[in-house]
Amino acid sequence: MKQSAGGFFMQCREAVFAEDVLIYVVDNYRGEGYVREVYNPDCYIRLDDRQAIIYQQVQNVNGEAIQKYGFSAIPNVFGLMSEEALEASGVLRIRRQPSLDLYGQGVLIGIVDTGIDFTHKAFVAADGTSRIVSIWDQSVEEGVGNEKFPYGRMYSREQLNQALLSENPFEIVPSQDEIGHGTFMAGVAAGNENRAEEFSGVAPLSELVVVKCRQANESYRNYYRIPSDVPAYLESDVMTGLAYLLSVAAQERKPIILCLGMGSSMGNHNGSTALGVYLNRYLSVGSVAIVTCVGNEGNTRHHHTIRRKEDTIDISVSANMNGFMGQLWWQTPGSLSVDVISPSGETIREIRAVSGIRYEHRFVPENTTVEIYFGVAQELTREQVVVFRFQNPTTGIWKVRTQFDYEVPKFSMWLPIQQFLEKEVVFLDSDPDMTATNPSTTPFVTGVSAYDVRDGALYLQSGRGFTPFGYIKPEVVAPGVELTGTYPGNRYGTMTGTSVAAAFVAGISALFMQEYADDGANSNTVREALIRGAVPRGEPYPNTEWGYGIVDAYRSITDY
Repeated sequence: MKQSAGGFFMQCREAVFAEDVLIYVVDNYRGEGYVREVYNPDCYIRLDDRQAIIYQQVQNVNGEAIQKYGFSAIPNVFGLMSEEALEASGVLRIRRQPSLDLYGQGVLIGIVDTGIDFTHKAFVAADGTSRIVSIWDQSVEEGVGNEKFPYGRMYSREQLNQALLSENPFEIVPSQDEIGHGTFMAGVAAGNENRAEEFSGVAPLSELVVVKCRQANESYRNYYRIPSDVPAYLESDVMTGLAYLLSVAAQERKPIILCLGMGSSMGNHNGSTALGVYLNRYLSVGSVAIVTCVGNEGNTRHHHTIRRKEDTIDISVSANMNGFMGQLWWQTPGSLSVDVISPSGETIREIRAVSGIRYEHRFVPENTTVEIYFGVAQELTREQVVVFRFQNPTTGIWKVRTQFDYEVPKFSMWLPIQQFLEKEVVFLDSDPDMTATNPSTTPFVTGVSAYDVRDGALYLQSGRGFTPFGYIKPEVVAPGVELTGTYPGNRYGTMTGTSVAAAFVAGISALFMQEYADDGANSNTVREALIRGAVPRGEPYPNTEWGYGIVDAYRSITDY
């Protein structure tokens, strides 16, 4: 299947959508010759001067392939985080100050999500032209992409303007948001004011760059046990989407706010995932700011903290489950062994955590197969993962017994996010803290939680901090309950979730960037301004629910 450089472009288009391709991110890119010699890929996409995404043909994307290439070889999978805000967050106070004139002029807001309805009046300027600079629709299998991003199809502002003049705009630009989540986020962050609908985006004069992320390959859904009808997106596609947004900002020579309304509870929750490493490199880059959501896992009972040398983790599994995954993260030095006990009492005992080893056992009474994989310790954090994959789990209480040779172990176990489980699977002894989802757990990346401006109450499903290494999450809390926004088809409605709150803060970040981009503002300075301007809530301060407090755009911008 290997081809010469001339055939690489076409091959990438095929490889991205293939089911028998292992996709992984390398952090030591040293040029094309090095990649070809060391990895012999079928295709690769360079993200920047350090990271590249490798596409390698395999027979099956399964536990055996992961054992051969390592756990870091498989990208995470992300899900969407959704379910009277301008005054409460200080945005209208800014608008009442004519000397500020901050509506996001000259700033781009970049969104990697489900796409956008570019025909919605919220994204069309007064002169009838599009406020969207470009759209990259990754989902178009027959698309030509370009040399750097060789899949999907890109649409320029000129094409969007031509489409808006047509009676059938989607014949010219056939990119639509079938789900509506991306359209809603774009509207909250940057939609035009519509007084009849009592709506305005936070930064209504900013411009948008949108990536419609393609759905995850079925082979990866199978590996992660994700239902086929649930929106799910590969980490690698999110990363190429972000790289595209940054490339457009560089071409336009404008500052950009990167907004992510997706999340995953898989991964180490400390920022050393492939996406976390990528985001970290742009925290101090001028005119770039990053805003993420902390997810909606706070009250789902999907996190268990292990506090004892010997512990038993009880997992309650509903009937008629096809399967699910769990990940246990622990930190070396030290050694770990695990037992797995079925509802009938059958036990596999003292499986030692040996890096790179994969173990599979079939519980005969239950007709359940459990696969256990021990990952290699990560260089930066010394963390190791134990991956549990349950196939056809019988209903009842499954037990994972852990034995650690340190008195105060530092590890946790997480289950997938709610929508990635077809039925209820919960820990009987759950911990709502440390439920902020990746990539918001990346240190110094702004993580946003949600609250209800009507009664001031925290959105109960909001992910909570802190991270396992003690980084403060969330940084701030923003409106995110029954927020009014834009839906495809020129409609307006409401949505709830931390992704909505993240879009709101992305809009505020655009206002800040408009004011301070010329002074070298970056993601670190935007985050610091949001923290300094936040109105404290709860004790102690900061805390795992409210972080540093409720976002206040006026204080963040005027007190900086």
